[in-house]
Amino acid sequence: MKNILVIEDSRTINNIIKKELTLLGFDVSQAYTLAEAKEFLTTLKFQLIILDLHLPDGEGSELIAHIQSLTKTKVIILTSSQDADLREELFQYGILDYILKDTNFLYSLSEIVKIIHTINTKEKDKVLVVDDSRFICKQIKTVLEPRNYNVQIALKAKTAFEKLKKEKFNLIILDMELPDIHGLEFLKLIRRDNRFLSIPIIVLSGTATPEIIRDVLKNGANDFLKKPYVAEEFILKVDLWIDYFKKEEALKELNTQFSFINNNLERLVYEEVEKNRKKDELMFTQSRHAQMGEMIAMIAHQWRQPLNAMATAAIVLELKAQNNKLDETEAKKISEKLQNYINYLSHTIDDFRNFFRPQKEKKVTDFEKILHTVTALVQYSLEQKNIAFEQTTDDPQEFFAYENELVQVVLNIIKNAQDALVEKNISNPKITLEIRKNTLHVRDNAGGIPSDILEKIFQPYFSTKTEKNGTGLGLYMSQMIVEKHSGGKLLVKNTKKGAEFIIEMPKYEGAADAKK
Repeated sequence: MKNILVIEDSRTINNIIKKELTLLGFDVSQAYTLAEAKEFLTTLKFQLIILDLHLPDGEGSELIAHIQSLTKTKVIILTSSQDADLREELFQYGILDYILKDTNFLYSLSEIVKIIHTINTKEKDKVLVVDDSRFICKQIKTVLEPRNYNVQIALKAKTAFEKLKKEKFNLIILDMELPDIHGLEFLKLIRRDNRFLSIPIIVLSGTATPEIIRDVLKNGANDFLKKPYVAEEFILKVDLWIDYFKKEEALKELNTQFSFINNNLERLVYEEVEKNRKKDELMFTQSRHAQMGEMIAMIAHQWRQPLNAMATAAIVLELKAQNNKLDETEAKKISEKLQNYINYLSHTIDDFRNFFRPQKEKKVTDFEKILHTVTALVQYSLEQKNIAFEQTTDDPQEFFAYENELVQVVLNIIKNAQDALVEKNISNPKITLEIRKNTLHVRDNAGGIPSDILEKIFQPYFSTKTEKNGTGLGLYMSQMIVEKHSGGKLLVKNTKKGAEFIIEMPKYEGAADAKK
């Protein structure tokens, strides 16, 4: 959707709409009368029309008859008229929505933006209508297809079964009176088939006694509507159940992926530990580190950081959407952050797998490159917690190391600092990263680490957190990565304001380092 025509006689309202939609990247034309609108429609094509019903020279609804297809040219009605009969009639024509000019017009404008965003991003969700009335089927197609729904029709139960076996549908709309089988029996047959068990079903019926509704819902229907239905209520229920279905399917897929990852991770860790039981330096000199469960715990500790950030981003996304404060730019920003976290989770498995392979190659890098990756992963999470995040750089120098592993180290240190700042409720919380040649300093103002545990924080399984929040392996593994894998040093000390972690890497000496 690119070209939009706003037909509104109030120049103030018309200009406000144009300004908002132009900022969102749309090409907006303006008409203030019916005559101007008709002239536009004879010369230009628009993907969306925002239409006021009452214009100085006629009724805006007259234009709908001039539009050949409301599937291709979508219409949002914006009016102060609360005529229920007219509203229902317009929905039967196939309008997207009927928005009243609220006393707070900014709310009405936000509703317009939300509808446009939904239509632009919506997939072609498939709906199967099982009804022997061609009139009802056509009516449903007219209402749903402008909203980007792919509506398939089955006039008989047999035809519906054939379609269900061949194609995947997001929703079934079912009539009770079918020519070859009663709708209730058809409903029972669908729910007996595991392939169709999770597809939401809305029953449409001309009879709506309490007994019928109870039988329908008890036998697997998700909702019930009486004919003739109210178009707005029907659309809302369709949107609701398809959104529910997609979320359920996404959750199932996510659970399947996690099960697959965990099963393969267990097998991989077991194989690597068995092959290197006696000589692998990565046993960290303790035989219990060979145990599969403990290694999984280490990986889970590394995963917890991005998972928490993903959960926070998802909550922010949902709250902004619920409060109609989510614009396209913000949605894309959060989506990009989530994708970065997902990519990091995917890469972490390979990183840990390679962690146990001595032949893994080092590369020439520097802390500036490492912080570029780190910043992309932590910046949004820190912003949400109002934690200032500053970086300074002084002559970054190259060194030879496992770059991805050092990214994990820096992430772990920053996450620990973030947790301390939040837990202690520090006013004006701040994390500072300073690069001095081949050394990185990570400081916070959380008050520092108690002196009685300062010397213990790099010990395996030592943690100041609860079992739920930490295993004590994060800093221990971080020190192993820096010192055992890359020949550097990881140190910690307290400053006047908080803790300071220092990562020092040996300067890159060219070919000599490459041979190591």
